[in-house]
Amino acid sequence: MEAPTWLRLILHAAFAGSLLCLQGCDPKSMLPPPNGTLPLPPPAPLPTLPPPAPLPTLILPTVPPVPPPAVLVPPPPVTPAATPAPGSALAAPPPGSTPRLIVKNICPDLEMWIASSGNVAAPRNVPIPPNGEYKYYIPDAGLSSTRFWPKLGCNSLGQNCVMGSSGGDGQDCPQAGCAPPIDSKFEASFGVKGVDCAKDNKGCDWWDTSAVDGYSLPYRVEISSECPQGKDIDCRGLSLSQCPSNEYLGSKIGQQDLKVIEPATKKVVGCYSPCGKLSYSNWLNPTGKNAPNSEIAKMYCCPTPPVSSEECRTGPVEQTAYVKLIHQYCPSVYGYAYDDAVGLQVCPSGTTYTWSIGCPMDPQVFTT
Repeated sequence: MEAPTWLRLILHAAFAGSLLCLQGCDPKSMLPPPNGTLPLPPPAPLPTLPPPAPLPTLILPTVPPVPPPAVLVPPPPVTPAATPAPGSALAAPPPGSTPRLIVKNICPDLEMWIASSGNVAAPRNVPIPPNGEYKYYIPDAGLSSTRFWPKLGCNSLGQNCVMGSSGGDGQDCPQAGCAPPIDSKFEASFGVKGVDCAKDNKGCDWWDTSAVDGYSLPYRVEISSECPQGKDIDCRGLSLSQCPSNEYLGSKIGQQDLKVIEPATKKVVGCYSPCGKLSYSNWLNPTGKNAPNSEIAKMYCCPTPPVSSEECRTGPVEQTAYVKLIHQYCPSVYGYAYDDAVGLQVCPSGTTYTWSIGCPMDPQVFTT
């Protein structure tokens, strides 16, 4: 029977020790020391490991050099669309279209300019020669919050005017600043053409020629047959010479001249309403430094709040010479806020308005 593995290892060790003695060792050294502790054999030397194999050289792919940042070349300048010369006609209106506003200069001796708000598709300042006219075409989709007003005594571009340079889109102001916005004016929100005004407000024109701020020139508005319920407006009797010069505006302000004086020429170019006199400080008007809702101005300007419509109508503004002048020479036009005059009118969107504007009291003031 073959010896087990552990027995064979012991016998192999004893045999190895015998061979060591045969090679000249002292047999006594094989005896255990007196204390009975067997000495440990010296540790066998660690085998010398071969040097590690060198790591393989990694070959990185060649990365192309980063190009320098591209120089951004600005695009060529965009050539703006040609701006029509003052008074030049725009593109012809669509065939069959009709003008919604016709402005006539019925002053036989003066060139007149008509300014308009920035949303109107026309030159900002249109020259109209004596006895001439200009037609405004409104988009069929309608146009809200438009405003038109006359200017006189202007340069060749319709700017730097003696009358009417009250500012706005495309407008300049004289050296003394913008004029107070007391101009005679035509204001309208034009409705959508083809929509029945009686059934839908989108098809209605809402318009007025309010004198709540003041006035500058006499005028007339004639309404076409598309608006049978509308009222023509005739303010040709207005004159700057009739503007009140001794208007009582309360105990703190006293008597006031409502004429608007152009600083450079010292000429009369307009008439303030009582509210305008108290709230427009343009052109060195010392009385115009009051807010419309201030104690001094509120019963003449009637802001709501704090002044109700009934309080306004029964207050002092109804009794002023200015409001009486408007009621007499410009009927169906508001002379102040909450005036019982017709004021704002409503017409179907197909209506055409002919606005004829007359001469000032002194035509020589406005010649260039």
